[in-house]
Amino acid sequence: MIKKLLLLTGVVCISLFQANAETCVTAECHADIKQYEVLHAPVEADECTTCHLMDDYEQHIAKPSEFHEFTSPADDGPVCLVCHDEKGGKEFVHAPVEGGDCTACHNPHGGTNQYMLITATESETCFQCHENDKMSKKFLHGPVGAGECASCHDPHSSDHQYQLKAAKDELCFICHSDKKEDLSKVSVHAPVVDDCTLCHDPHNSDTKFHLKAEDEKSLCLTCHGDMDPDFKENILNAKYKHQPVEDGSCGECHNPHASDFGQLLRSDTKQICFECHKDLGNRIEHSQYIHAPVEFDGCNACHNVHGSGNPFILYEHFPKTFYNQYTDGMYKLCYECHDTGNLESATTDGTGFRNGEQNLHYLHVMIPGKGRSCKACHEVHASNQPLHIRNSVPFGSGGWELPIKFTRTENGGTCVVGCHKPKTYDRENVFQNP
Repeated sequence: MIKKLLLLTGVVCISLFQANAETCVTAECHADIKQYEVLHAPVEADECTTCHLMDDYEQHIAKPSEFHEFTSPADDGPVCLVCHDEKGGKEFVHAPVEGGDCTACHNPHGGTNQYMLITATESETCFQCHENDKMSKKFLHGPVGAGECASCHDPHSSDHQYQLKAAKDELCFICHSDKKEDLSKVSVHAPVVDDCTLCHDPHNSDTKFHLKAEDEKSLCLTCHGDMDPDFKENILNAKYKHQPVEDGSCGECHNPHASDFGQLLRSDTKQICFECHKDLGNRIEHSQYIHAPVEFDGCNACHNVHGSGNPFILYEHFPKTFYNQYTDGMYKLCYECHDTGNLESATTDGTGFRNGEQNLHYLHVMIPGKGRSCKACHEVHASNQPLHIRNSVPFGSGGWELPIKFTRTENGGTCVVGCHKPKTYDRENVFQNP
């Protein structure tokens, strides 16, 4: 500090002497020095000797070509530190600052902005040394697009790697404050807590949202695929694919940052599917009888929402066709919950759907060549008839709906349908149908 005061005192004395002499900035000599839009304060005040000292100022004025040996008021240190505070006192120091070369980035006389950079923008100055691979892709981070590298990086020194202005897990939240609020939600994606740049390129990317992969799906699989190779294989090569997964749009169902629902879902498991499947959601909402898995667990009780080897992306097999030649495992999905005894014998006392001991499930399913699918009679999601009996079922390719009217009784019921004459069954007293 004492040294700095002595230097400044000397500069003032020389400046007072110069005030009565011709200034350096004349048409004959250094007229271009004051042509900048923004001038360094000593230059604007014609105080050239604040930074430049020489033993015989009068001889330089008289014979500038012969007497031009100037010295620095800071001896071997950066002359800028005579006035400006030290900028390199932190753990990570920018190389020019560490080398005392302030003029690598700043023009000591003036410039086009308040920082008197040697180029028109911050980014142009940075790219004098750094490779310009930060502005070459389709999507640019806002500060990068504006050429304002110093929005995130301290150009002099920092206590954080890459001379960031804050720790990685806090820097992004300086602007993206809405994402910081996500940290208070029930489920928070681990990269959000650790480092946003695990998923996002902070400079530029060819993918929307500055993702570090060609699409959302590829990005998610970089971690989730390693954690569960079978999961990755299923997503990439499943025979039956869920459309959002196939499109690579994981974010349609999952919030990649945080959620108040399990698995980072955007809403409850019982509702999220209906964001797209609106007609089905409306039908379920207005139905009297709802299938228990749908009511209590949601669609993923039966459907593998990422992809499956089974039709309708079901976890277990269930045929798409109306008529089926029955084989073991054909209705495996249903029998994950329901009793397989329903199909073991033509007679039984173990099912409610029987006429006396005649097993009516067996009768319908085992018809040679034309065994009925479970969904020929039952609505798998919800219905307004007891036992999830359908109101109708599509039949053939002409758009006709096969009607079903079911009346439940204490010991059985009656079906009036479009596929056969009205039939009645009774578990206690065998009904003789015509």
